[in-house]
Amino acid sequence: MRGRTWRGPALASTVLALGLAATGVGTVALHSAANDYADAALRVRANATQAAVTAAVTRYTTTAQNLATIAGSTPADSALTDVEAGLARLSRSTLPGAHDVRLVAPSADRFTAVAGRPVDGSAPVPAGPDWSGPPPEIAAAMDTSRDSGQLAISPPHVLPHDRALAGARQQLSFVIVAPVRATDGEFRGWVLFSLRGGDFLNEALGAGAHAAVTARLADVSDPAGPVDIASWNTDTPPADPETVTLPVAFGQRELLLTVRPGTPLLTEPQRHADTVVLGCGLLLSVAMAFLILVLITAQERAAGTARRAVADRRADADQLRLAQAELREREAELAGFSALAADKLQTPLTNVASYADLLLEEAGPHLDTTSQGFLEHIGRSTQRMLHVVDELLAYSMASEAPLRLEPVDLAQVAAEVVAAHVAVSPTMPSIDIGALPVVTADATLLRQLLDHLVGNAVTYVRHGTAPRVTIGARQDANGWWRIEVADRGIGIPAEHHKRVFAPFYRTPAATGYPGTGLGLATCQRIAGLHGGQVGVESNLGGGSVFWFTVFDGRSDHQSGEHAAFLAHLA
Repeated sequence: MRGRTWRGPALASTVLALGLAATGVGTVALHSAANDYADAALRVRANATQAAVTAAVTRYTTTAQNLATIAGSTPADSALTDVEAGLARLSRSTLPGAHDVRLVAPSADRFTAVAGRPVDGSAPVPAGPDWSGPPPEIAAAMDTSRDSGQLAISPPHVLPHDRALAGARQQLSFVIVAPVRATDGEFRGWVLFSLRGGDFLNEALGAGAHAAVTARLADVSDPAGPVDIASWNTDTPPADPETVTLPVAFGQRELLLTVRPGTPLLTEPQRHADTVVLGCGLLLSVAMAFLILVLITAQERAAGTARRAVADRRADADQLRLAQAELREREAELAGFSALAADKLQTPLTNVASYADLLLEEAGPHLDTTSQGFLEHIGRSTQRMLHVVDELLAYSMASEAPLRLEPVDLAQVAAEVVAAHVAVSPTMPSIDIGALPVVTADATLLRQLLDHLVGNAVTYVRHGTAPRVTIGARQDANGWWRIEVADRGIGIPAEHHKRVFAPFYRTPAATGYPGTGLGLATCQRIAGLHGGQVGVESNLGGGSVFWFTVFDGRSDHQSGEHAAFLAHLA
């Protein structure tokens, strides 16, 4: 019982632990998958941003190199004309973010601006003696470009044109320096391409679908530390804390692009999926554990109830067996007493009846009326006692007498029984006999059974009323006949239908009528000896219908099962 008591909580705890473990694993896996998806989504956005910035850088450096190639590939007397034609084709639409382009030649004063053109619509670029020369950052890049023969990028600085601006309008800029060399290798000068960092980044990212990110561009070439050049969409707070940092090739300068998500990387369902799974998993685990606990507890209670019921039934069965054994013992004692009493009483009572009749016949004429009445009363009482003795003998023999099975014509038996009752009845009873079958039975016992039923039908009628009795039969599909004796007598209430077959039981309505209460009990025993049943029903219109069942003994109704049954009865 102790193991059964703990079985429900133990199983519920196991289910709860497994459910929590599965929920935890699922939540962690879903959270990890969401993070991986967010990282991949941010990487896609960052790569697209890097590609846009790199494409813009390539466009500017390619333009500078193309101008340098034009200036170096044409004769010296026409180079300026060709360069100016090329500069004329430049505009803000082709190079968004650029400030100006200059063609600079070396001179006695080291540098001379030969030609120039503003790209952003600002004031014309000074040339010739009006140009004050490049600032130190640009001069250093020009020396590097001339010496290396490669494109050079100046450190980030504020353009002289922008130094008068204040606040956020002042931007850090780059100057792309491309060396100009003739086809014979002669150095002719430089192409200087000024590029504002903020305008460059805004134009590079503003043309594409980059609103979903925030970006910062920094120069990390200086050992002193990184220098922030420009930012994009930083007015929008980052939607997620994740950050991706990517390099951008820009000549000999090292640029670093930092990208953060400007819009959520995950949708609301994706963002909260792990929380929902965790909550649902916890709820489901607790519900399953509770359900199992309730079911196991209910099962144990039901099992306990069933065990108690089985124990009670066993106890009841034991008590029933004891009661049945005691009842059989009492019935045996009663049968023995009945047989003994009948045997010991029948002869003396017969003698008393005989002597009373003889005395009444011989001495009656010499006695007065009172004495004759006494003798007659002795005779009648003795006859009643003999009738009781006969009933006791019949009840005893009905349970102990061996069956002598033979074909019995019930029509003939019924006719003989009816004739006997009509002959002694003080009234003229109306008894109808229907079609009755031939059955296999003990003729003596079957006659006794039918005699009791017909006798009761004739006896238990209202005083002053002639008995009306009908005897009939009907057969079922299994070869059994139901013999019915219907009367219009005093009737039996439904609550007494089963009790009237108990020994010595008489209904209240039978008070005042002769009888011992053993007749119907004897009928039940005789029907039981033949394997049949006996019963009573209320007759429509008044009275009762007594019936008993007996097997059809004709050969065309017998089967192997019926033959075995008859052999068992024999």
